[in-house]
Amino acid sequence: MKDLLLTAVAAALLAAAGLSMLDAAPPLERASREERADHKYTSMARCNTKDCHGADAAKGSPGLNEYTVWKAKDPHAKAFTTLYKGPSKAMGAAMGIAKVFESPKCLGCHTKVVPLDQVAAGQKWSVQNGVSCEVCHGPGEKWIDPHATPKEKDWSHEKSVAVGMIDLREATAWAAQCASCHLQIEHDMVTAGHPRLHFELVDYNDRTGAHWKTEKHPSMEPGFDARAWTTGQVVSLAEALRNLGKSVKAGAPENRLKEAREQAAAYASLLKHVAGFAAPAEIPADQAKLEEAAAAVEKQAKTLAAADESLLAKLAAEEAPKEFSAARQVALAFRALSKKADAKAAIDALCVHIAAKNEKTFDAAKFAADYEAVRKSFK
Repeated sequence: MKDLLLTAVAAALLAAAGLSMLDAAPPLERASREERADHKYTSMARCNTKDCHGADAAKGSPGLNEYTVWKAKDPHAKAFTTLYKGPSKAMGAAMGIAKVFESPKCLGCHTKVVPLDQVAAGQKWSVQNGVSCEVCHGPGEKWIDPHATPKEKDWSHEKSVAVGMIDLREATAWAAQCASCHLQIEHDMVTAGHPRLHFELVDYNDRTGAHWKTEKHPSMEPGFDARAWTTGQVVSLAEALRNLGKSVKAGAPENRLKEAREQAAAYASLLKHVAGFAAPAEIPADQAKLEEAAAAVEKQAKTLAAADESLLAKLAAEEAPKEFSAARQVALAFRALSKKADAKAAIDALCVHIAAKNEKTFDAAKFAADYEAVRKSFK
């Protein structure tokens, strides 16, 4: 009953704010919801049994322990419960939100609010599960049973995608699902104390337990990280441009706009080194042009070749970035793309500077000093 009440309260809050569930969703996520409006959600309980994805240890490919890894290691599993913690409450107080765990501002990315009429018959959806299975993989009503016994039911991954599953084996869709939350934030939330959103696909997924990594998964193929890196930069640039556009439209103060511009510019400064990428000549100033630029960038996500170490040589020919967003993306590019074992220690030392917790104390001079050790390995 408590779960139903939380869902109903959140829906009512959206309505009171003049928003629909789709309006509250980030742009890329909104598109996937509209495309699957006729598909309903089930419950994480359909996924987490020991006979499905809740095994204690991997059994093959898929490992069937995906839920177990997610629950133990993935921050998404705690995305909703973090809204009860002190820092979240403090942010809410700064914005005049008494209960952040009921606020559309927070629920949109820390869980998924599913109206009762979009929950399959006999199932129970709980926002308390955070960013759980179907939040990322799509509504399971029409594929959750047949995909469990594919040989018996002549079922394929493609059939699941056709009836509601989001194809996260495809790097563009994968990046879009992540970036739609990890690069979308309202400026008043940052002012209230929410960490700024910095995102790099390969690095982030390495830090989430990577519950999907079994030998037959595409992410295990040689060169996958390099392809995912390029795709991730393109999708991230598009979302960063959209986020900047939202801030412009909302009349954000100049310091927030400056940060959002720097985030977009950080991706663009890397992509200029990717062969064939048509980067915006400059970051537009108005919301409509930012949306146009985002759409133009996004169209290139599936067409670009994977980056390689030659891109790192180009970065090494440049001076060290002086602001945090650019420094973070450059350092993580070296971590994702380098194959030089003798450069690993220097890259790891560089990445210490750009941990999210170090943003407020970022020292450009110290970063530049450690950057020199990395540059020498790639010049």
